[in-house]
Amino acid sequence: GVVLITTKQGTAGKTKINFNAYYGQGKVGHFIPMMNTQQYLEMRREAFKNAGTNPTTGNAPDLLLWDQNAYTDWQRKYIGGTADMTDAQTTISGGDQRTTFSLNAGFHRETPVFPGDYKSQRVSSRLNVDHNSLDRKFNANVSFIYSYDNTDLLSQDIGTLFNLPPNMPLYNPNGSLYWVNGSLTNPEAALLAKYYGKTQNLMTNALLRYTVLPGLDLKTSFGFNRMSLNQNTQTPLSSINQFSSWATALGNQASFAYIEQSSYILEPQATYTRNIAKGRIIALVGSTIQNSLNTSTSLQGNKYPSIGLLGNINAAAEVTIPTYGYTQYRYTSLFGRLTYDWDSKYLLNAVVRRDGSSRFGDGRRFGNFWSVGAGWVFSNESFAQALPFLSFGKLRASYGLTGNDQIQEYKYRTFFVSAGTYQNNTALRPNNVENPNLHWQTIKKLEFGLDLSFLNRRIDLTVNYYQNKTDDQLGTLNLPGQVGFRSFVSNFDANIRNTGLEFELNTKNIQNRGFSWQTSFNLTVPNTKLLSASPTYFFFTEGAIGQPLSVVRRFTYKGVDPATGAPLYHDTAKDALTFTPNFNTDRSIVGFTAPRFYGGINNTFSYKGVDLSFFFQFTGQDGNILPTGTPGVFGPNLPTLYLDRWTKPGDVSTMPKVTTNTSVYSSWGDSDAVWGDASFVRLRTVNISYTLPRTIINRLKLDNIRVYVSGQNLWWTSKNKYVYDPETGSIPGQSSASMPPLRVITAGLNLTL
Repeated sequence: GVVLITTKQGTAGKTKINFNAYYGQGKVGHFIPMMNTQQYLEMRREAFKNAGTNPTTGNAPDLLLWDQNAYTDWQRKYIGGTADMTDAQTTISGGDQRTTFSLNAGFHRETPVFPGDYKSQRVSSRLNVDHNSLDRKFNANVSFIYSYDNTDLLSQDIGTLFNLPPNMPLYNPNGSLYWVNGSLTNPEAALLAKYYGKTQNLMTNALLRYTVLPGLDLKTSFGFNRMSLNQNTQTPLSSINQFSSWATALGNQASFAYIEQSSYILEPQATYTRNIAKGRIIALVGSTIQNSLNTSTSLQGNKYPSIGLLGNINAAAEVTIPTYGYTQYRYTSLFGRLTYDWDSKYLLNAVVRRDGSSRFGDGRRFGNFWSVGAGWVFSNESFAQALPFLSFGKLRASYGLTGNDQIQEYKYRTFFVSAGTYQNNTALRPNNVENPNLHWQTIKKLEFGLDLSFLNRRIDLTVNYYQNKTDDQLGTLNLPGQVGFRSFVSNFDANIRNTGLEFELNTKNIQNRGFSWQTSFNLTVPNTKLLSASPTYFFFTEGAIGQPLSVVRRFTYKGVDPATGAPLYHDTAKDALTFTPNFNTDRSIVGFTAPRFYGGINNTFSYKGVDLSFFFQFTGQDGNILPTGTPGVFGPNLPTLYLDRWTKPGDVSTMPKVTTNTSVYSSWGDSDAVWGDASFVRLRTVNISYTLPRTIINRLKLDNIRVYVSGQNLWWTSKNKYVYDPETGSIPGQSSASMPPLRVITAGLNLTL
């Protein structure tokens, strides 16, 4: 979408040059404890024994073909490296009382943690100019930002490859990649498939203001963004599983994509301000015109004669038919706002607007929305001024209707796309279900707030309560497969309520000439509940009414049968134990995926040029805390969690037996055995800097010198140790696995000439 930018502006006075540079390194901060080779092989032999079958070279190469003493720690081999990052920025600023400017040039380079010569580089520039007329009636501010990114990375995230058998070989004796006839991937192959991307991004913004009469201002803002992306993904034949006949038949492959996104936004406004009696009235009328255009072209080349030609589509022996994309989004709005401030005590605010969106069809494109708000600055009342500890106090409330059009373009109508050929003629098919009744989703928003300040603004407290209700949802509905489409976009009558409490506390604990200590704390307690829904929308499960939307229903795990090692679950109908629970009747609510609360606390200390700050983030939530899968089958290694499994009759264990029979763990991932408290606390950032004394700075004829060290994601704690990161919940070997945030430490220098 459109991005409105606010850039750093120059200040009047002598021309200044500011230079800032830092270098840092990053590493994965936490690895999953996995079985070693002997533990893994013991588990595999045990699985065959429990299943009553014998291993063969086809179903157990790890037991019969591979080196029984080989061991590879896949995590540390492929994401155990060190990422480097370098950044340098130079800014020149200055001007006079009428015109100021700021010009910046920057360079940034990063490398990943996995092996290989990969990198991402960016060069950027920024210009901001602000000008006032001699009589100060006219003001113009313009800014330009341009950046160019050149990326050389892997074509896929290798986060799903870390649970391979620890003794799996990577290469054949002749040096070629080793492949298993099955689903296992060779991580070395992933290192051979490359992605190259070149991105150019231009963002401009202009703000023009003219005072026609005292109190009457005309203002126009204009923003334009343009981004072009040139992508090339290269997949040499050597990186393809040789047991995949259809893929190897295509030989060396390369795909190309050209994407261009451009958008502009224009907002003319007129503001009139006038004092009336003890108050001031501000009236504003304005309009918004927004346009976004996205185009893309993609194609693939196959059977390249050489991997050195994979960057050239013309070198491919076979080229697919190009795929083209074109979407345009238009938005317009007319709005007015009236604000009245009486004696700096009583505040009234009213807004009306009419919004139009191209995402809806004729007769449905426009929606009317409004809001009203009121505030009372009670600290300006005589009774409050008699309270010496109270510096500021304000009560506020608002209610209004806002609109939502956040769906894909053109879903209100059907387009026809190519469907190949039929009887030697070109065939067409519809691309979606037409829905001309699509219209704006209306959200009813209610909010109450309290702002307090105590002890000469040393303690600031803000408390907000919000409630958003929507009874006309806008989203995707499922369809039976026989319709020809699996889903379509529609409005539907499900009543959803979002509520929440937000707290923000800022304190100046110590403030004197040599030392200061400030603390900022915030806490949010959200809640989303489904109040009602039509029974025709079957994606709302039974019992979901009155529950949060993130409700999770699971089987109730009752432990392991000591005699057989099989997992047992609660049979609701019989109030008994069962090995095969019923998906429709035996599930109950075990928790919610949405956080129960989240927030953070930041402390900042300053002492004689030394500044230290650290920020802790916390989240209270439930989630999957154990990996799911089928322990014992060929392929995945397992966390050391499974060392405590059932092994023989009479064992009392919380982990079932391992077996090559996949039915044993078929209900495990759908039970509360893998669900629990996934709350965490993270030390998100630590920053320490030192500004040299003024005497030294003056002696060096500089304006400022500061050195600093910062750290990110330095530490976290959680009951869940089987994830790379508690916030992303990334678990090794699963399709949702991805690179966790790195533990990064940087050191830099900032100086001003």
